[in-house]
Amino acid sequence: MALDPALERPRASEAPGFSDAVTCAFADEAAGVQGTIRLGVAGGVASGLTMVFVGGVPAVAHAAGGVAVGPEPASYDDVSAAGIVHRVVEPHRRWTVTATLEGVLVELELEATGAAFVLDPKHPASRRGGMEGYEQPCRVRGRIELQVPGEPLRTIVVDGVGQRGHQWGAPDWETLELSRTITGWFGDDLAFNVSAMRPAGARSHADEVSWSSISRPPIETFEDEDEDTVPEPAVGDGTPEAVEAPEPRISTTVGADGRHTFATVELWESDEGPVWTATGEPIAGTTLELGQLRLDMAFFRWRLQGRTGVGRYDILRRVEG
Repeated sequence: MALDPALERPRASEAPGFSDAVTCAFADEAAGVQGTIRLGVAGGVASGLTMVFVGGVPAVAHAAGGVAVGPEPASYDDVSAAGIVHRVVEPHRRWTVTATLEGVLVELELEATGAAFVLDPKHPASRRGGMEGYEQPCRVRGRIELQVPGEPLRTIVVDGVGQRGHQWGAPDWETLELSRTITGWFGDDLAFNVSAMRPAGARSHADEVSWSSISRPPIETFEDEDEDTVPEPAVGDGTPEAVEAPEPRISTTVGADGRHTFATVELWESDEGPVWTATGEPIAGTTLELGQLRLDMAFFRWRLQGRTGVGRYDILRRVEG
């Protein structure tokens, strides 16, 4: 579906706990680098987070906030925090994001490739999680400069895949146990996105309220006998379309430290199929303590229908005080 350019604007609300944020995530397997840059507004102040992994370990971890902004910024071009500057070059099509920190420079260009994943505010996952918004698979290019004292400047050229999302709302963590964000990127023609919320008191995936979609070329036939068979595209220009997968099936293996070590995601477009089954394990990650919340952040290597890709698997959970 076509997105209204006005949706690029930050949202404002007087509702308690309301926030608005854009998140740019990227991965380049050949360069061995992954990262997330988030810029948000809440309660009239801006905050930012930059996380970059190189060789599977954190190379950049910086967060800061408390930067006053106007009551209703007209664009994220007018918002900056934690050294992050975000520009909308072409609404819902092209963006730039930079993070300038001590000894660090991240400069990225993002271009939308697949169809947008749009969370309807009437969807049960939106009502349960208190959020709405959209996500767009992207091609990501740019560079990362790392200056370690006493060592030569290191420059990493980024030419990979990723996702740019814009979400807003006021989640009620008194009624939530945890939330999941799971994404997979397989080049310019195939990607998936899953969001799941677990109500307070629930203990398994079966109790979670989920929203998921897959962006893929129009399909003419599908061989469900062989999980390694790729669906054949229909005749046409092959432009990816976003198709909702109403009831994703998620299985997650967790280690002794509570972090996720393996996952399987099944995305059914309908009861008759096609079904997309992705399996993966983390290639980079860390844990961030955020007051009463804990974020287990990870980038996964995924295998889906004979293809290999990368993506995020983040778990944000309430910490018992």
